[in-house]
Amino acid sequence: MNIILYFLAAFMFSVIFAPLTIRFCFRMGYLDNPSERKIHARSIPRLGGFAIVASFLLTSFFVILLNHGTGQIFSAGFGGFFLASLLLVLLGAWDDIYGAGPYLKFLVQILIALILFKSGARVEVFSNPFGQGEIGLSFYASMLFTVIWVVGIMNAINMIDGMDGLACGVVFIAGLCLLLVSLYLKSHAPVVLLSILCGSTLGFLVFNYPPAKIFLGDTGSMFLGFILAYASMIGFHYKTATATALLVPVCALALPVSDCFIAAGRRLVNKKSIFIADKKHLHHRLLQLGLTPKQVIALFYLATLYFGAISFLFVLIPQSYALVLLVFMWVGLFSGVRMIGFIERKIRFCER
Repeated sequence: MNIILYFLAAFMFSVIFAPLTIRFCFRMGYLDNPSERKIHARSIPRLGGFAIVASFLLTSFFVILLNHGTGQIFSAGFGGFFLASLLLVLLGAWDDIYGAGPYLKFLVQILIALILFKSGARVEVFSNPFGQGEIGLSFYASMLFTVIWVVGIMNAINMIDGMDGLACGVVFIAGLCLLLVSLYLKSHAPVVLLSILCGSTLGFLVFNYPPAKIFLGDTGSMFLGFILAYASMIGFHYKTATATALLVPVCALALPVSDCFIAAGRRLVNKKSIFIADKKHLHHRLLQLGLTPKQVIALFYLATLYFGAISFLFVLIPQSYALVLLVFMWVGLFSGVRMIGFIERKIRFCER
């Protein structure tokens, strides 16, 4: 019952803060204007992330104040979590208002990941998909994989935030799937975090769904990725769920993670910086094939729901079958991406 209250409180705060943020952005001129790389045709407030951050942190504060499992909610380090959150919000605000260089963002993201690692939230084990048990990591290997995980998820969510309602909807669905897994595993900390995250995200989606009245901005997209990464590290490596260590969140977030890898690989092959934004992400390519924005969003939502359902299977099936399920998942995803490429080549050929 408590998680429903957390969800509703976060939803309510988000619905309240979003219109206030819209008015503030118009008054201060913090607007995202149309450009060659943007697909919107009018100026839209770009500091929506503050509404999500405010609703998430305010709800978390009341949860702690009411002492509902305070000792377990931020078991990986209360101080480190909020210090990392503050640093992320400052970085996002600077980027949304003034524009931060990609290398500065990358360095601060690494620092954020190291703060979480120092506070105790870290990747310490991997599920062994080739057999029973876990693969333990040394101190420095754990530090490296924690940085890769946190920075990777933050940027993966940031990269798919290129259409109205896309990132918010994907995070809500993925977060809801991870919440159900956490409930099944009786993992209290991620249940609380993810219920607050889902409520905050759904409340904001009311104003972000196309045609959007406000954008997430880097503050919002990075914060969503940050919470997903953090909840995964403290929630899916318990001894009662060894088969799910990282496999569950990786699967639930397969779409943004794969898009991030594809974008990085494409830029490296073309000898361009991986930090240089382009208009060749999966959602851009689907738009260029003739799908409408709402059709693209519906496709991403369904795909995320599909991968979220698969992620739940990792806690239900024997660990010896995890590799088979993982292979089928990535083969299906790879085939879908290749099919998009085939259609693109076919269209270019027909246009000659």
